[in-house]
Amino acid sequence: MSKLLIVEDSIIVQAVFKDLLQDLKGFTYDMVSSYSEAKKLLASQRYEFGVVERVLKDAPHGEIIALFNKHHLAPLVFTSHIDEDFFDDFEGAQIVDYIQKVKYYNEAKVIKKLQQLKANKQTSVLVVSDSKLYSSYLKQNLQLHSFKVFNANNNADACERLELHPEVSLVILDSNEPYLNALEFIMQIRKSRTSESLKIIVLSEESNSFYTSSLLNAGANDYLIKEFSRDEFYVRVYQNINKFS
Repeated sequence: MSKLLIVEDSIIVQAVFKDLLQDLKGFTYDMVSSYSEAKKLLASQRYEFGVVERVLKDAPHGEIIALFNKHHLAPLVFTSHIDEDFFDDFEGAQIVDYIQKVKYYNEAKVIKKLQQLKANKQTSVLVVSDSKLYSSYLKQNLQLHSFKVFNANNNADACERLELHPEVSLVILDSNEPYLNALEFIMQIRKSRTSESLKIIVLSEESNSFYTSSLLNAGANDYLIKEFSRDEFYVRVYQNINKFS
């Protein structure tokens, strides 16, 4: 069972969550309404997932996110307070994702996202990049969503990883010449893995349409031009793995 901590100060929203969580298999949960209550629980118990309201009466500036991060837990933020400061936090802090509260309740989306995160633990991703720093950045963002992540720094290493881990279903290919020849790598992989069994997303600074079409024709499933936002990155990942789409 996966343990979940929800920090929500609205009694109405709490009631909706409790109703939805009755039918959510594979989870146990604690629910509190304040920063101070969450602090006590996090100090004494370990949680696998978290859902938080960013603005609380005793923590009005998003301090709850930092508290979760202190305990090595990245929360899913469910809040009506979305502003420029929040997006700065989203890029810099350890936040899984955010869902905005609206007039018509979005609690069901939160539950769906939790199911998705739990399912991601069974999904393996290979990050291929010759940059240790960028590889670490990509791995961190994927692990925030509970994916199992492997790394490779060149074509040969990537092919070896795929042989050792045939369960890998998604490759994130950071195309940096001359160390990584993306086209060559894709053509080699497609000799043994179909585009349905192994998705390949290419990341590159090159926006030339001929280069892009060459990669897609060779068997890449998708293509992202740097610098993309975390939002866009996650959207493309989920579009390709088709988890709970």
